[in-house]
Amino acid sequence: MKTFQELVQESLKTISEIDIFQLKEKIDHNKDIKLIDIREDREWVSGRIPTSHHISRGVLEKGISEVASSEDEIILYCASGFRSVLGSKSLKEMGYENVFSLKGGISDWISSGFEIEE
Repeated sequence: MKTFQELVQESLKTISEIDIFQLKEKIDHNKDIKLIDIREDREWVSGRIPTSHHISRGVLEKGISEVASSEDEIILYCASGFRSVLGSKSLKEMGYENVFSLKGGISDWISSGFEIEE
């Protein structure tokens, strides 16, 4: 039996992460990305990274096609970067090629003083 942390570490072998500074640069330069907040509804309403879409982790695989195509650059984030790793792995398994997880999640974003939408 594997723990949650073991699943995350295993998934990190096959998915790519970006940090908050790389994301901030993409947003500031209006790069064509699909930024997706996969936190729960109650987390989403408390604040989010500007330009993000919301698809809870529980329905990510079902809802992704409404927001992004398989050719889009997709960046997933959650609170700390663990759920987004697992979500990224799942999207890659579905055939989405250009998927990234935000390392440190929205927690690192907020800690750096970057803008939040409410």
